[in-house]
Amino acid sequence: MINILDQKLVNRIAAGEVIERPINVVKELVENAIDADAKHITIEVTDHLISVSDDGDGMTKEDLEKCVLRHATSKILNYEDLEKVNSFGFRGEALSSIAAVSQMTITTKFKGDIEGYELQIDGGVVTSLKPTACSQGVSVEIRDLFFNTPVRKKFLDINENERIVEFLEKFALGTNVAIRLKFKDWVVLDVYAQDPLDRISQVYGIELPKNLVKIEYENEDVKISGYVSKPSLVRKDKSMQALFVNGRLVENEEISLGLYEAYKSLLFVNKHPIVALNLEVSDVDVNVHPTKKIVKFTDSIKVTKAIYEAIRTAFREERLEFQVQDNVLVREFLPREIRTYPKEENKRFVREIQKSLSPQKVDDKKYNHFPEMKILGQIAKTFFLAETDEGLLIIDQHVVEERINYEKFMKQYMGNNVAVQDLIMPEVMELKASESMALKKNISKLKEYGFYVEEFGENTFRIIKVPVIFSKVKGSELLKDLMVDFKDTEREDIITRMSCKRSIKAGDTVSNFEMMNLIKELDKCDYPFTCPHGRPTIVKFPLSDLEKLFRRKGF
Repeated sequence: MINILDQKLVNRIAAGEVIERPINVVKELVENAIDADAKHITIEVTDHLISVSDDGDGMTKEDLEKCVLRHATSKILNYEDLEKVNSFGFRGEALSSIAAVSQMTITTKFKGDIEGYELQIDGGVVTSLKPTACSQGVSVEIRDLFFNTPVRKKFLDINENERIVEFLEKFALGTNVAIRLKFKDWVVLDVYAQDPLDRISQVYGIELPKNLVKIEYENEDVKISGYVSKPSLVRKDKSMQALFVNGRLVENEEISLGLYEAYKSLLFVNKHPIVALNLEVSDVDVNVHPTKKIVKFTDSIKVTKAIYEAIRTAFREERLEFQVQDNVLVREFLPREIRTYPKEENKRFVREIQKSLSPQKVDDKKYNHFPEMKILGQIAKTFFLAETDEGLLIIDQHVVEERINYEKFMKQYMGNNVAVQDLIMPEVMELKASESMALKKNISKLKEYGFYVEEFGENTFRIIKVPVIFSKVKGSELLKDLMVDFKDTEREDIITRMSCKRSIKAGDTVSNFEMMNLIKELDKCDYPFTCPHGRPTIVKFPLSDLEKLFRRKGF
């Protein structure tokens, strides 16, 4: 028999979709305050209480009575309004959902009114409405969240407060409203600056802004602004990535894909940049998830491409001045174990995105990334020691040439002009049956990378042309390595593997003169401070640090 559920049960079920944990309460109430033009928002959290107060417009008595009803909202009237909604809230579900699973008190005074009102709700049932003395704005107190849904309450964990802090840290970077968070009597977060960089300092510490690159980018589809960290400043999680769409804090795979494509070949594996970016986009649907944290773009490829180009353009213009490449964060940025490494993107979608990315412009001017240096000599046939006016440099000979080879070949590949060389004696290679099948499927694709191969009998092939830049490497060895997952491997990874094979190895003898020429070539690279895997090319030891080590200064 089919039963019609009573309204009280319906409200509890609906609340479970919108309010999953305390962070959802904080998010909904803070966003309501922003929608009410608040200039200051204070959040207080204790063991059994969440309180959010603001100095916004407040509510009239009539609106106060309606605000806890399901689908009661001042933000939209019809479907057309939904298509162009600019406010954070618009469904009229947040307050009713919170009220259904808590004991709620709302105190408010509308701007211009003489007195305010207090509304009390217990598990979705209004128990009191009375006049009260209060200042303009709204104050919402939530007690005993999930008191009537014990299963949900049971699964809350000790990290709830950390989730609230992380959300508010990110949220504060997308607005100029003053935000204060208190845990009992402890002020955890106090952000009030108007300048975006100053707000970043207040959230993450004063050292961070000097390691950020400003992003300002606009095309006919999207406008992007904000800051991203230099490749040398990374984290092992994504907890310091704040992505906004039209001012709304979101999670979006298309934005993340563009972000990580832009950092590809600049970051070491499992490392993540620090990001605070806002995208202004007209063709976006914000009504695709109960908590509104996920948005959907009409043309996601254009968004991904814009993110990629915005960051890469900023990096080229910044020229990323010479700096220590140790990939270690200062103490203020010690990681919190909340996020995990992002899931693997759909490979076909990744390739589609990559095809749409425009080739990098070749800039022949000398960048002068590095200071004048004197090569002192090779260490363990792996590193070189160099001297500058500011201290010592340790240079990884393999990593340096790998970056040079990678950028040279990538520019040829992206420009569809890979320089090839005919082999005087074609190289014959015999393969296993599985290797032979893989090679046959990719003979035409290999031509894009400068390898011309033809069949020469059963499981036997001839290499007749190779890329000039990789002519010193035995073609059969390189091709066998490339054939491993070649079809599903992204172009950057293929070129990275080729560059690695071609480059000087640890154990190779290299003269000072050869090393100096490599440094000159590295100086012409767009991103000279890491290899394509993200390892540093050069590590700097400032003279001041050496003086401290030998107790000459600072003791």
